[in-house]
Amino acid sequence: MLESPQGEEFVFSLLHSIREPDLDGMAVGEAKETIRAAVAAHDPLPGGPVEYLAALARATCWFGFSGNDESLWPLLAAAREELRPVAEAIVTQVSRYGWWDPVERTDQRLLIWDGHDELRADAVEDAVRAGVELARTQNEAGLARGRPRLRPGQRMGASWWSAPEFAPMTWTTGAVPPLPTTALLGFIDTYQPLWPTAASVVSVKINDDARVYEIAEPEDWRHLVERYPMDVTGTHDGEWRYWGGVTGPWALPDWTEVMEHFDGVHVTVGGYVATCGLALPVGKGFTMLGGWVPDATLWLRDVTIDRRVLGRWHGRPTTDVAELMATWSAA
Repeated sequence: MLESPQGEEFVFSLLHSIREPDLDGMAVGEAKETIRAAVAAHDPLPGGPVEYLAALARATCWFGFSGNDESLWPLLAAAREELRPVAEAIVTQVSRYGWWDPVERTDQRLLIWDGHDELRADAVEDAVRAGVELARTQNEAGLARGRPRLRPGQRMGASWWSAPEFAPMTWTTGAVPPLPTTALLGFIDTYQPLWPTAASVVSVKINDDARVYEIAEPEDWRHLVERYPMDVTGTHDGEWRYWGGVTGPWALPDWTEVMEHFDGVHVTVGGYVATCGLALPVGKGFTMLGGWVPDATLWLRDVTIDRRVLGRWHGRPTTDVAELMATWSAA
């Protein structure tokens, strides 16, 4: 869980006696000593699966955009050994909550935002092909403009998410009661609305024969991209260069190629925490996982065999579970 900057931020956030501003302006040695003292006084986070997921959302929802990441990440990386006892305690706890389990097929939760369509049958495959074609066109246009030279710390505002444009119309998450879907928790997900809206939540059952590629660690994501690479340097050479500390070139999965071998790609919660924000080497360049809801399975084909509407929700995604439940109406 300490492999990625996001993993370090999550572990750090669960030290109740310390907050990110407390490290501002500190030298490495001072920061390590501060963290070591906080770990010694640490009390485990109370609660169950929902509380831990909400804590993950709170810790990571502004990953890379909080304003002080460039100073925080090196300090946390230097203090990995000081943070490790907390990380090990968290892993022991969340292992009981299925954070590394494969996709649960009997009750996946599909969130359908008002104004978005649910893709079914052949429409799923059509969306995959159209999305990849659009991504290639946008990448070629970006390459034609040339790769700008960036000053240290300068951001470009390029695309930073790894999930394709059709993701919100096909991906599902597992069930974690009492929430109708954990996708409402406000993770770093580029596709959630930033204003009050409404949505339907559908429970879907997945065919036992569906072929699902599992992401449980950084090497799983790296292998997927290396096996089915698609150049995205023209669209993603921005935040990734800033976050990863390398200049690319950059690649993501060619979803049309992945679709020929797998029906879906599932990023486990643990895989998300350990992988997000890492510049992983693939071929002659790099890839990065970001902008993905933890435990979400991106479906590339319609492999559902049953569905039922669970109810309606309205509001805005938040990490406050009680607030989310207050505006939920079961069918």
